[in-house]
Amino acid sequence: MINANRPIMNLDLDLLRTFVAVADLNTFAAAAAAVCRTQSAVSQQMQRLEQLVGKELFARHGRNKLLTEHGIQLLGYARKILRFNDEACMSLMFSNLQGVLTLGASDESADTILPFLLNRISSVYPKLALDVSVKRNAYMIDMLTDHKVDLVVTTHRPGQFDCLTLRHSPTHWYCAAEYVMQKGEPVPLVLLDDPSPFRDMVLSALNEANIPWRLAYVASTLAAVRAAVKAGLGVTARPVEMMSPDLRVLSGNDGLPPLPETEYLLCYNPTSHNELAKIVFDAMVNYHNPWQYMAVTPEGGDDPLVVEGDFK
Repeated sequence: MINANRPIMNLDLDLLRTFVAVADLNTFAAAAAAVCRTQSAVSQQMQRLEQLVGKELFARHGRNKLLTEHGIQLLGYARKILRFNDEACMSLMFSNLQGVLTLGASDESADTILPFLLNRISSVYPKLALDVSVKRNAYMIDMLTDHKVDLVVTTHRPGQFDCLTLRHSPTHWYCAAEYVMQKGEPVPLVLLDDPSPFRDMVLSALNEANIPWRLAYVASTLAAVRAAVKAGLGVTARPVEMMSPDLRVLSGNDGLPPLPETEYLLCYNPTSHNELAKIVFDAMVNYHNPWQYMAVTPEGGDDPLVVEGDFK
């Protein structure tokens, strides 16, 4: 019989932070490096957490630590608890932070991940003025290079910048809802004009699969691509977020090759002249990976004196 009068336990944030690190990195050794502790200290922390909740959280699988059913249940709550805690701390730390932060967003991210990002930034930095510009991906990267924007949300990773993965999404082939692929005919493509990473990805996938294709329609904007596909002019490839009742997803049964996932990225130029860009970028890194907070330990000791966000 459950005792309704049993006092609710208080979960230790420090233990939860290490727990999330172990869950994300699969081994105590990797988690120990992430939270700046020894492996034995991490092991002791997880034993304390299991004693606290009264449940077994990990099952050994070779060198890896896999979550039990109770571990999976706790993990979702642990992430939420840490994010609310960290967001509250950041909000107090930076509530008076003022200035202008310029955000660039590619077409693909404007209606998908950008609203989430703007909500997170404005909730932590209420006095920060946000200036948002939406353009083609290639142009956004050039603007970040030239310091015309401070941060960029994009779907293709530029090699020269620091990037944080915000989300992974499946990439699909799309056509109009009533469109019928013609067997034995080159695939009619609706694509953006150059430069376009999605265009490059589509052509590379078809060429590697030895599938003939032709350009049925070349557009200068993503809106024009959507319109042409809905009009039945051909097929295109976009993230799952493009799906609508007017479109149909094509598959391997239609003779089309699989496509790599789409990455939504937040990118920062390390040579940026706006210190706000570094502060916000680091805050978003810690928001998505709460175990990356630095633990300051006494010399020769295992337990931290202070746990703080790395907002340098």
